[in-house]
Amino acid sequence: MFNNKYKNKNEPILEPLFRELRFGVALSDLKKILIGKSMVLDYGCGPEAKFNSYLKLKKINFDNYCGYDPLLKKDIVKNKLIITSDWNQISINQFDLVTMFAVLEHLPYPNFDYLSIIERLKVGGYLLLTTPTKLSKPVLEFLSYKLGIVSCREIEEHQHYFDLNEIEKLFLKYGLKVETKKVFEFGMNNYVLFKKK
Repeated sequence: MFNNKYKNKNEPILEPLFRELRFGVALSDLKKILIGKSMVLDYGCGPEAKFNSYLKLKKINFDNYCGYDPLLKKDIVKNKLIITSDWNQISINQFDLVTMFAVLEHLPYPNFDYLSIIERLKVGGYLLLTTPTKLSKPVLEFLSYKLGIVSCREIEEHQHYFDLNEIEKLFLKYGLKVETKKVFEFGMNNYVLFKKK
């Protein structure tokens, strides 16, 4: 069963389970990438930056965590921790890892410019992302609109559902190379790990 640590207040019942599955599919790659003084940028971190808690719970070593989400109501700035809704607050330009867990589907497609994110990634650094597949659209809409066990707001915000080839094509122009790509959750979710050349 999932850890209640990943549940936000008043969140539909399946949201923390899906979050745990997204983090879990990345676990073996995270253990290889994040060693010691790693810098992490969690783009679209959500209101409580649950990925930061996940890394600590799994005892994965990293030095700095920056979480960015435009929907945050209050910024948190502590020693080696920044969680902000202001992109300009993130001053580190050499991240070892940038994550985008369930973010891509919320961004304008195909016109979103990822350059400002990729520029923050150091050469040899990784971009790790998950996003729902095309197959998941009717399922997520049913779970949300009919059963109310997935966030309606989240589903309403979805701009596009992706297949692996679309994701790869989006990021190749930024000098990223695919290290791993696969589907998980019975074909409902994409997982892609890129490396910056």
